[in-house]
Amino acid sequence: MSRKIGWQKYEDVIQSEMYSPMASILFDDLASEVDSDEYEEEQEIQDQEALFLPKNFYETISLMSRFDCWIGHTNFNITNSIKNKLNEVDGIEVLNVMSRYRFFIGIGKMFKFSDIRKNIEKTITSKGETLGNSIEESS
Repeated sequence: MSRKIGWQKYEDVIQSEMYSPMASILFDDLASEVDSDEYEEEQEIQDQEALFLPKNFYETISLMSRFDCWIGHTNFNITNSIKNKLNEVDGIEVLNVMSRYRFFIGIGKMFKFSDIRKNIEKTITSKGETLGNSIEESS
């Protein structure tokens, strides 16, 4: 099987999570708890809900504003060797292995994703790479 990497813009991932059916269900459940007879209390709760954001929301926005963020989806294990090779690619400032087949990269503003992508694909999809042990998510 030939190794492949599929790319997804991180902003697209965040947007799909925000508009997912599960997010709508959770929001509707919160909204249904409002007592419609007491307008002031309802208004106060709506104001609080408008400010409700996931705990890592600001961290996510900060990452997206400082870096060009991408998710790499692979059809092969991401080993320690592959992680080390990714860390050596010029332009990658943030690297997080999310699972054995998926990784997150943040690319510096002075680099072009198309160049970084080519370097990554050339480096880690070559036939000489051994699979070894997959790595755990970094914190």
